Amino acid sequence: MFSNAINNKYEYLFAADKSANTIHIGYGIDDNYARCMGTSILSICRHNNAAFTFHILAVKLNHTNIDRIKNLARQLNINIIVYEINPAILRELPTFVHLPLPTYFRFILPYILHEEKYIYYIDADIICLNSANKLFSLDLQNNIIAAVPDLDWMNKKRNKALQLKDHTYFNAGVLVINIAVWNNFSVMDKVLAVIKKDPVLFRYLDQDALNVVLHNKVLYLDKIYNCIDPAAVNRNDIVFLHFAAHPKPWNIAWPISSICNDFNRHLYSACEQHTPWKNEVLQMPRNYKEMKVYAKALRHNGNIVKSLGWYIKYLVKKYAG
Repeated sequence: MFSNAINNKYEYLFAADKSANTIHIGYGIDDNYARCMGTSILSICRHNNAAFTFHILAVKLNHTNIDRIKNLARQLNINIIVYEINPAILRELPTFVHLPLPTYFRFILPYILHEEKYIYYIDADIICLNSANKLFSLDLQNNIIAAVPDLDWMNKKRNKALQLKDHTYFNAGVLVINIAVWNNFSVMDKVLAVIKKDPVLFRYLDQDALNVVLHNKVLYLDKIYNCIDPAAVNRNDIVFLHFAAHPKPWNIAWPISSICNDFNRHLYSACEQHTPWKNEVLQMPRNYKEMKVYAKALRHNGNIVKSLGWYIKYLVKKYAG
């Protein structure tokens, strides 16, 4: 299936350490998520003294982002390999505005890196706040993945929708993948089969499907390794902070939204300003969902007239665009 998966491959190899103990970290992105992925990579390198190779699976990136990725590798003295994925191999799979095609790229990583033991998949909207040494030293034994339980309401909602019993629904934003066991179990084939069978059921696409396919094959991690709700843990212990909700910290709506607070307000920007994307401005809404989020943030901030204007734009984009 993956013989024609890669259109191009770009290797930026600047790591001085040629150690066999290289930690392999993977991302799946498009141009819209390049800047936050760069910030994620910098945050990991800042808090961890290790030999890293970052594997970026992407649909065709523009030249600006390719150059910035190369500059980031040089700046941090790390290895970054970019795989330009042929989107045709996944063309039959459903996508949503907020869940584009690259969300499936995590499934391709174990096939590309089949000679390695583990691959650490991380969503691009995650930043590292502390050392992840314990996670990088983890022994999965015969478990296919390690993952973090999702929020309690998501656990109840998705288990009910997917008819999963005696299961803890996990968030797929951080996955430690046991490559040989994953490939032997044909996870990709099984995930695609269940999604194609009933695509409407899988509201969260590959994450839902992974929970179905990997039931009882998961080593569960502490929430500090994929923290979606900082109030549920000791903030000082958070290793990976996941900006899973909308707006994102690089959106124009972020500073005025209800989810932006004294704790998280500047965490992302403080990292991004040290990356090649440091001069990027906050991003305006690109689709109807982001228009709705911006309208809501404006209303929260007391700007009712402007909020109404963006809500009208949202309605027009959604139903007439």
